[in-house]
Amino acid sequence: MSNVKIGIVGLGNISQKVYLPFLCKEENWSLIGAYSPTKSKRRKICNQYRINEFSNLTDLLENCDAVFVNSSTDSHFEVVSEAIKKHKDVYVDKPLASSLDETEQLVELSIKNNRKLMVGFNRRFAPMYVEAKNNINSTTSLIRLEKHRIDSIRSENFKTTLLDDYIHLVDTARWLDEPNDCVDGFININDKKELIFAEHSYKSKEDIKIFFDMHRKCGTNLERLEIITKDSIIRVKDMNTMEIEKEGKIEINKPSPWETAIKIKGFENAILHFINSIIGNTKPIVDGVEGLKSQKLLNDIINARNN
Repeated sequence: MSNVKIGIVGLGNISQKVYLPFLCKEENWSLIGAYSPTKSKRRKICNQYRINEFSNLTDLLENCDAVFVNSSTDSHFEVVSEAIKKHKDVYVDKPLASSLDETEQLVELSIKNNRKLMVGFNRRFAPMYVEAKNNINSTTSLIRLEKHRIDSIRSENFKTTLLDDYIHLVDTARWLDEPNDCVDGFININDKKELIFAEHSYKSKEDIKIFFDMHRKCGTNLERLEIITKDSIIRVKDMNTMEIEKEGKIEINKPSPWETAIKIKGFENAILHFINSIIGNTKPIVDGVEGLKSQKLLNDIINARNN
């Protein structure tokens, strides 16, 4: 397949900030249109990007080879199921589904129907994170991941915030090195059962101690990866600044001023990876099985808190 026909499901913030601007470039694919259940939003945005609007999912699927699903998490199971059953390849925003049972069903369905199913964990494709990962070696002792917010305590149960946001840290930690033992940690919630702070750690298969934590109201928006190894410390701040500290000196690297945020944060490479997996008929590196593993680990974290 040389020219993949792409459709988009869901026209919220992530679609408008990331997927629509990039997919409209139409390199070795064609963006045939989008579907959203909200008519006014659908019409306005599709007119803005000069793409076809579809009033229902069925019609969209009949006109494309693959879909990018950016609708609400609770709609993922229904949307992804229908797409796979109609023999379409699917890229879905994290998490794959709102429950572990639904996630398992979607993975089984994709395997049964021989369809590509990719979960959009963009940090696996962020250039500076990839470079940092390539510097992990046998002398690496510790890896720490942080993702904090100025003031973003969500008015929802802490489990929902963990599933929607903390799962980024869980998946990135797994990608850097898989756990070899149980995960230890702590989850702090308020009287309304909203998430305030979470921190967890495990020892990896390569005997590296991995920590990850998130605070929802700490006065700053900060994301940081730190890798401590023999003779050097590597830090990546907000995916756009890399510090390499060795021999008492710090080397600071930044992307080109022409580089886009979509590329810096890994979205561009993730999108291209999915499309190229369709063209080349290869398995996405973060397929449904990988998404399921991350959601299982998150589920273990939640269950440990409940116990």
